[in-house]
Amino acid sequence: MKAVIAKTLIGGALVSTLVLGFLSTPGRAQSFAPALREAIEQNWYELSPQERSRALENYRRFQKLPPEKQRGIEEQYHRWQQLPSDEQERIRRNYDRYRGMNSDQKEEFSRKYKQWRSQPR
Repeated sequence: MKAVIAKTLIGGALVSTLVLGFLSTPGRAQSFAPALREAIEQNWYELSPQERSRALENYRRFQKLPPEKQRGIEEQYHRWQQLPSDEQERIRRNYDRYRGMNSDQKEEFSRKYKQWRSQPR
């Protein structure tokens, strides 16, 4: 399971970005430090050099965001953590499928998604 998390980095290294983002904020670092530092250390060493580079790049982008955007990402991460593990796994599989699409398939997916979102519920 950890390997899946490390490999997908939850939507483009979101987990690494958020976890490292938490630790970069002094007040949050103290409250989250023990568990998150352990998770970072475990997952970090499971990452390939390419994945590590990507995680650091995402972390740097996260640090440059305005505080309100950082908070939004942190809230999304907390919602993610609250999802049942089977739902997280379903989302990871869908994300992996999306990443495997070529540009035409991604464009088609985006068109269908926008159409679906515009339908009344």
